[in-house]
Amino acid sequence: MTPTRLAATLLCVLGIHSTAFAHEFYATRVPNRATATNAVGTVRPCITCHNNPDGGRGCVDSGGTAPCLNPFGMAFRSNGFFWDETLALMDSDGDGFTNGQELQDPAGTWRVGQPSPGVAAYVTRPGFNDDSPGLHDDDGDGYCWFGRDMDGNGDCLGASENDGSLDCDDMMAAVNSGATELCTNAIDDDCNGLATLDDPVCANVVDRDGDGICGMGTDMNGDRDCIDAGEMTGLVDCDDDAITVFPGNLENCADGLDNDCDGDVDVADSMCTGENDADDDGYCPIGRDLNDDGDCLDPGEPEAGLDCNDTNPAVNPGAPELCMDGLDNDCNGQADFADSICVGFFDADMDGHCTAGVDLNGNGSCVDPGEDVGPFDCNDDDAMVSPSAPEVCTNDRDDDCDLLVSLADDDCVGYLDRDGDRYCFVGFDMNRDGDCADPGEEGGSFTDCDDTDADISPVTAGEPTPEICTDMVDNNCDGSVDAFDPDCAEYRDRDQDGWCLIGRDLNGDFDCSDEGEQAGEGEPVDFDDRDSSVFPGAPENCFDGKDNDRNGLTDLDDPYCVRDRDADGDGWCPVGRDLNGDGDCLDEGENIAQSDCDEADPERNPDTIEDCRNLRDDDCDGDVGLLDTDCFRLLDRDGDGFCGEGIDDNGDGDCLDSAEDRFGMDCDDTNPMINVRAREVCDDGIDNDCDAAIDYDDTQCMCDDAMCDDGDPCTIDACGEDNRCMSTPDPACSDGGMAGDAGMGGGGGGCGCALPGRGPNPLGALLVLLALVGVLRRRR
Repeated sequence: MTPTRLAATLLCVLGIHSTAFAHEFYATRVPNRATATNAVGTVRPCITCHNNPDGGRGCVDSGGTAPCLNPFGMAFRSNGFFWDETLALMDSDGDGFTNGQELQDPAGTWRVGQPSPGVAAYVTRPGFNDDSPGLHDDDGDGYCWFGRDMDGNGDCLGASENDGSLDCDDMMAAVNSGATELCTNAIDDDCNGLATLDDPVCANVVDRDGDGICGMGTDMNGDRDCIDAGEMTGLVDCDDDAITVFPGNLENCADGLDNDCDGDVDVADSMCTGENDADDDGYCPIGRDLNDDGDCLDPGEPEAGLDCNDTNPAVNPGAPELCMDGLDNDCNGQADFADSICVGFFDADMDGHCTAGVDLNGNGSCVDPGEDVGPFDCNDDDAMVSPSAPEVCTNDRDDDCDLLVSLADDDCVGYLDRDGDRYCFVGFDMNRDGDCADPGEEGGSFTDCDDTDADISPVTAGEPTPEICTDMVDNNCDGSVDAFDPDCAEYRDRDQDGWCLIGRDLNGDFDCSDEGEQAGEGEPVDFDDRDSSVFPGAPENCFDGKDNDRNGLTDLDDPYCVRDRDADGDGWCPVGRDLNGDGDCLDEGENIAQSDCDEADPERNPDTIEDCRNLRDDDCDGDVGLLDTDCFRLLDRDGDGFCGEGIDDNGDGDCLDSAEDRFGMDCDDTNPMINVRAREVCDDGIDNDCDAAIDYDDTQCMCDDAMCDDGDPCTIDACGEDNRCMSTPDPACSDGGMAGDAGMGGGGGGCGCALPGRGPNPLGALLVLLALVGVLRRRR
């Protein structure tokens, strides 16, 4: 295997794709990842730490400086690329919510290799202050993903609203951290991380030992709780840790337990006086029927064993223990998985593996047909240790049960420095012991990308390793190869016109790193790799002010611009427009200051609509792609995440990427407060949410009679025809005091309302008529 192929293989083992242009490995070192679609349609997690989903490479493409980390990415790097309480408690983007809250691990307790905590769907980006868990109260219960809506405005962004509250199910208004845990359902109502069966508040409704009786009640449907209809029977399990102890059970006369919960133990129980073998299994409650005469009274029989259930012939000291029937089959005082015979077939840590089998159907045991097979659990007390778990390379423990521990495990090859350059795939060997597993060595900005070649590493001989631009190797391990490395920018055809600053792209792969593509002395090269209309031999646009073909002559000084023929038949010549269709531009009015910029392509001329994605000047106006005014609709000019057409998912300032052509139009891309997700402000005369409905014509500002009550007992408050609240004098209201207020003083100045059944006095009625002329409007 070649070094390059081996490096690619190791990168895949570590979860790093060699085709990526950023270290996506780091994204696995935070508890949850935010993702976005990059420029070529791949969903990537770089958006967690970078400003764009292409990572550092994407930012360089747009003129930025690598590594283009967002505020969280910078804090993550400063913390040694290590997630802990310190990083979790920071608010890197200043949105009022900690990094831990945004990544669903507020305390920073998650570690690499553990399952992602919290609710993955509620993850927000800790490096973007416009993406916050306080924005979401989807069920209207006053609780956001994190925070409490104290001012009733629909979000939890206000001062002091991030008070530690949370909503772990924002589709159910009855579920949040302020709710009371209900012991009548199986939901974590109070969001304390404990479902009903695990919450101490509900201990009395749980059947811990699975014998059908709870601390208070009877489990009639076998779901291990007594919260369903009719199950609150009042029966009390006197020992809910022992499956052989519950009301109604038969007494085992020699196990030391009060099996039937009647207060009498073993032989003190009246059940332990039976001398006959009622179920004909050869055992009596007081002994064993050795001579098969139906009783246990003969010599030696009372001492030969006893039946702990003389109503079931499958239960006696000679029966085999069945591990899931709820019975103490062999009468040894232990039932099911509490019996030593069954211990290996119980998945105690619920990781899908038992010490003697595999739980294929997810029922918590390995006793079903075909489940008594490997791979076996080597530690059934720890769900993080099983054949399905990843090997953690720094804990000196066999996490994946393959008998290989940490660095001795093949899964940990990324922690080894096999080529002796002091760099591993995961970090830097500070103490020169040949690995990067010691404290402080894992992480960091520089890691190896080929651990079979000491010449391939971030640093060589104390200096940054130079990138060789033509060898198809990432020499300096920055995630970029050849022309895509910032050191080799002149080898890349950025504007995709077939030319680079170093030569010509002969095979159409948008770079000039291949053999024979670099120009020799005096041979033509591209002088402007940001403009696809300028390259050696390009058709001259006679009116754009550029020397398109790089011959030293611009516009009408170029011999190309004396041509008056329409060679491609599109109605345009290099020096004008063929108005009469005779194939030339010689007739009156045809020699105009517009030009066909490509006489070999009828799809390129001033009548063509600019294609904003093809890096070509289609309409011959001298501007390409997003620099063309026709394409400004695809730019997010006000930085609110929305373009004049579409949504900017990856924060690169445009809506050109995969799946970004959705969510309609930003109806004002010069104002970040106006877009399709903004809330309508009900009295500013602006269509804030771009739904074509302004102020009170918008459903967000719909009026409600109950909302219009202004507290004045002498007015009638209701919605008017214009969808606004109206307050009018109540004709039944009379004034016993001041003239002229029509009883509308609300109780002040001697004003009051008439009692039911009493009409208004004449003066009051007159004043009411006068008051009706003026309508008091109160806006919502």
